[in-house]
Amino acid sequence: MSKIENPSGIPDDDLMREGLIDRLSQYLAAEPGAWHVRYNLGVAMAHEGRLDEALEQFGLVLKDAPKHMQSLVNIGGIHLSRGDAGEALKAFSSALMVWDVPVVRANLAVAYLQLDRLEEAERELRRALAMDPKMPDALTNLGSLLLRRERYAESAEASRQALELSPDFAMACNNLALALLALEQVDQAREQAARAKELGYPVHPDLLASLGL
Repeated sequence: MSKIENPSGIPDDDLMREGLIDRLSQYLAAEPGAWHVRYNLGVAMAHEGRLDEALEQFGLVLKDAPKHMQSLVNIGGIHLSRGDAGEALKAFSSALMVWDVPVVRANLAVAYLQLDRLEEAERELRRALAMDPKMPDALTNLGSLLLRRERYAESAEASRQALELSPDFAMACNNLALALLALEQVDQAREQAARAKELGYPVHPDLLASLGL
């Protein structure tokens, strides 16, 4: 799924995050209507793996701010992480009704992918990329989709574009290796598979064996 950059106010430093959930909860006890603080609490809970609680907080945000895109997208993201693509599809579709932006369409495409609705997934990915061509995650997802549809030349092109934007994107390297192998460009496929493995991607043993790696 395309990475979502949210201005959540959640610090990256582990020490700064320590006790953050308690502090935000205390603030909300005094100011229960501060939905922007509640959103940050949901993000902090999701970061700590407390997903049910995070979903509850995002849901409460939407009661006060029904069009809050980040809450809708985070709800969808949690459902995607659990493999519940149907619920994710509902969340992203709701977000799209009020926010027709690339990141929503790109995430909607991931839900369609998980549901094996490839035509709809491709449509949303291409719409997202028409709005913002510089989305390496969306390009990589498009490369994966086109592999599944056996459109190898198009898949290779999408993966190359992703790597131009993000040279260390391991999944894009792996996708490119698969596409190039299908196109009988074995040396280039070997190079990309080796790069994907070097970057820590779990390259399938059969692919490595077929390329002598």
